[in-house]
Amino acid sequence: MMRWRGAMLDISRHYFDAAFIKKTISSLAIFDYNTLHLHLTDDQGWRLESKVFPLLHEVGSIRKQSQNNHGLLEPTYDGKGHSGYLTHNDVREIVSHAHSLGMQVVPEINIPGHTGALLAAYPQYGVNKAAVEVSGRWGISDYLLRPFPETFEFLTKVFEEVASIFPSEYIHVGGDESLIDNWLKDPEVVAFMKEKGFATTKELFMFTMKEIEKIISGLGKKMVTWDDAFAFDPEQATQAIVMSWRGSAIAQIALDHGREVIQGPVFPTYLDYSQEVSESEPLAIGGPVTLEDVLAFTPLPGVTGVQFQLWSEYIQFPMHAEYMMWPRAAALAYRCWGEGRDFESYFAERRPLLEKLDVTIRDVDPLKRAKIAHLGIGPYYRGFDTASMMEALEKSAVAGEVAHDF
Repeated sequence: MMRWRGAMLDISRHYFDAAFIKKTISSLAIFDYNTLHLHLTDDQGWRLESKVFPLLHEVGSIRKQSQNNHGLLEPTYDGKGHSGYLTHNDVREIVSHAHSLGMQVVPEINIPGHTGALLAAYPQYGVNKAAVEVSGRWGISDYLLRPFPETFEFLTKVFEEVASIFPSEYIHVGGDESLIDNWLKDPEVVAFMKEKGFATTKELFMFTMKEIEKIISGLGKKMVTWDDAFAFDPEQATQAIVMSWRGSAIAQIALDHGREVIQGPVFPTYLDYSQEVSESEPLAIGGPVTLEDVLAFTPLPGVTGVQFQLWSEYIQFPMHAEYMMWPRAAALAYRCWGEGRDFESYFAERRPLLEKLDVTIRDVDPLKRAKIAHLGIGPYYRGFDTASMMEALEKSAVAGEVAHDF
């Protein structure tokens, strides 16, 4: 079997508690998944207790409201506060449960972009030290950490605390969708670039990631990043494991440069994309990613593993999250490391174990399918076409460009 058989759960955009996370781990173990990657921090929420910097969860876990329509539209909001975070004890219970089922839990603390919730708590580490609110809007923000010694001292203590409660040999640090030209809006950052002899913000980004790599390595951990952090400059990138979300081309380039690679392309492993373009489905970022699409996926030779992603901008309830995962998560397992003559029999054999856990499954038969369109965050909208999105992302990755909102 592959060494990394992964699933990512985003609990930043909408918070999912320890009980649901443990239930999800139990579900994944049925299909021989061995890694749960928890996306803990983003612009929309910091979801981990910090005893070292308590404002991270006291301030960063709370937002005033959440967008309740598609991100391509002029945003509207629900006017409702959203909050929640995992305590250290929650993490210990999650890790213990995972370990009992042969799984590891990998934390992700996103830097230097996707840091709005962090900066709401500690704005002195952001561009121009500007005051920031935890965002209720979906999409990519321009928040960035300043790449100064005091920032790295702060992050060292953050990662030390994270490492103390997550025994996994890996720490994911994001590195994606960082709108690095916003550094140029900060005169102190511009002066720092001149002092260091950095001609471009890409050079500054590479410096930043290498400083983070020193922190992670110093903790005896291996660093994982999204492919953006590698694609900016493959020759100068860190030695981090590359999690490729923008297609097979950048994954192959990373392999050619001697990096370990975990494949998790938007098409077909982003399970927050709808399974069918239909008003009978809950609002999603786009679609479709069908069961057949997942079953047709072929990993590149030589990759360390494969992972699906469940981002939660459009998913706020456990039932909805499960509906999006199953049976597509089972299909990915079957395709990449499962055994059996066909998927139907493979899934039928294991489905009773999911049902015993009271997991919601999107039935292949429309007549038996759970009706959950009302659980979406807002009214139906077509959203992104998956094929077009994937094409644009592949081009941006190979060109070494930042992935923008498309």
